[in-house]
This record gives sequence, C-alpha cells and structure tokens, in this order.
Amino acid sequence: MAERNERPVFKTIKSFEKNYGTRNFIEIALKETNNGENFFFSISKGFLTQENAKRYKKSLGFEASKELQQFFVDSFTELVKEIKKIPETPKAEEAKEPVIVKEKKTRKTTKKEAEE
Repeated sequence: MAERNERPVFKTIKSFEKNYGTRNFIEIALKETNNGENFFFSISKGFLTQENAKRYKKSLGFEASKELQQFFVDSFTELVKEIKKIPETPKAEEAKEPVIVKEKKTRKTTKKEAEE
C-alpha cells in the first residue's frame, strides 16, 4: 500500500522547446514513468524567470499509444494545411489606421483669375 502514495518519477526521453513572446515557452516531450512502465507525450506551457529559470504554468499529458500517435500526426498535418490557406494578416504596426494628412487650404481664386 505504501507504493500507492509515492509520486511517480518522470524521465524526459526527448523534448522540443520553442520560445515565444517576451519570456514564454512551449515544450513538447516524450516522457516515461517508473523505469519504463508508462510512456506519454506532454505539452507544457511556461515562462522564464528573470534568472532564466523555467516555471511551468500548464501541462497536458497523453498516453503514447499508436492510436494517439497517429491522431496527433494526422490532426496537426491537417491543421497546417488549413493555416496555409489563410491569408497572412499584416503586422500590428502595418494594421494601424493610415495617417490622414490635412490638405493645405488654398486661397480662393477670384472671378478674374478663373476666367484666365
């Protein structure tokens, strides 16, 4: 019964990390628990502290079954195809309202000038 209360030990087999924003990152990893008993995929979101230490905010774990492996590959492949069909949106700086330059007032032409 003592084993049930023990926390599992996680070992990262392989991971990929991508920084985004100011100090945020996303990590996708293949991990194992209890000396190879269970394998799972994890998707984690976190941030870097001012000392560059990782802090995790949220994490999802999925068993690494063949069925889920194929589901992830097929789903992400289709999502990438869909996103490529969407026209690129302009960057925030480019998306700002155009600056309207006020026209200089010109003096009215006189009737005599208009006739000439």
